[in-house]
Order: sequence, then C-alpha cells, then structure tokens
Amino acid sequence: LLAAGQATAAERVYREDLERFPANGWSLLGLSQSLRAQAKGAEAGRVMADFRRAWSGSDVEIASSRY
Repeated sequence: LLAAGQATAAERVYREDLERFPANGWSLLGLSQSLRAQAKGAEAGRVMADFRRAWSGSDVEIASSRY
C-alpha cells in the first residue's frame, strides 16, 4: 500500500496488525513510514522510537516493512 501511494490505507493495516502483535517491528516501521508519508512527523517520530526499542536486539537491519 505504501509503494502504491496509499499511506492512509497502509496506516490502518499497520495499526490493525499492531493490535494483535504490539511489538511487531515490521509493522512499527511501516506505521512510521505511512505516518511520515502523510506529513504526521511528530507521531511518526514517536512510532519510530517504539520501533527502535522493539528492534534493538535484532542483528538484522530493515529499511522497509515488507520482506
């Protein structure tokens, strides 16, 4: 959805996933990216901080929420 320019729809999907899996790093990153695409910078920054905490123990770096 993000790649298709549908940031609002992507935000909804990521939020739904995070309700089921609250610390899902993939969804936290995607949510931050979708918020940034909607010019919601402050909220995107808070979500990115959550992502960094959730992903801090990983030995893999990701730049996208899709594999």
